[in-house]
Amino acid sequence: MKPATGLQIAFLVLAVEFFAVIAMRPVSRTFSWSVPLTELATQLLALAVAAAVLLGVGGLRRQCLAAMRRPIPGGMTGELIVVAFAKCATVMAVSGAVVLWHFAMASPEELMEYAKPVDSAATWDSVFSPQGLVRMVLLSWIIGPVIEELVFRGFLYHAWERQWGWFPSLLLTSACFGIAHPSHMASSFMGSVIYICIMRRTGTIVAPILLHVLFNVLVSWPVLGEVSSRIPHGTTTDLWSWWPWLASVAFVSIALPAYVWMARDGSRAASAFAVSSHS
Repeated sequence: MKPATGLQIAFLVLAVEFFAVIAMRPVSRTFSWSVPLTELATQLLALAVAAAVLLGVGGLRRQCLAAMRRPIPGGMTGELIVVAFAKCATVMAVSGAVVLWHFAMASPEELMEYAKPVDSAATWDSVFSPQGLVRMVLLSWIIGPVIEELVFRGFLYHAWERQWGWFPSLLLTSACFGIAHPSHMASSFMGSVIYICIMRRTGTIVAPILLHVLFNVLVSWPVLGEVSSRIPHGTTTDLWSWWPWLASVAFVSIALPAYVWMARDGSRAASAFAVSSHS
């Protein structure tokens, strides 16, 4: 029997996660869990199952551990930090695109729906509650980035790269990553593109894992999350009041294609993930 391919492995993990999410629904109804608690339990179960698949199967575990032993080349740490801060602009760029659309459609008054004030006190209480801390620190800062990078940028991207080339694989993998995050699909797509680029430029899966962690820390509520969620000063029907979001659109429109172009060299990319010739 032939060994499972990287594509099969990735979709196996995603399928198991999907069924884990479905299985959690009747459990939450049985115990009358709140929506936030249900979402937290679902995330924990999905990531736990994915981790069990990757670490429980000997061949997969060896591939993941071997890939994660490859260090980031000297001199690339600074780029990783700069890219993490630059990546924060993708979140505001999505909102900026929505703003431009409404102004183009002559319906800027509808932007009030996107400019609702945030209750900072309630959000702080939620973030630092036991559930909030588990979601932020354990899932967003630690487990989530590792599992997602191994599945998407590790197995899935490299499986498609060997079949169709690096750029089609970049688009397909990023589309799948966006679909897996339906509440912020566009920014997740762009995020995946950036993770693949940093992996190709460093030649190690460790780089996108660390970038993913750093980005999630930066956009969390205690750091830049509060800043990015603020509504514009002045009236929302004044295009200039949205200038930080519009500036983000302009920046991302230039910086993202430029970074993809910089990542076109595959001299380091081939060693980014330890997969067998059958993967």
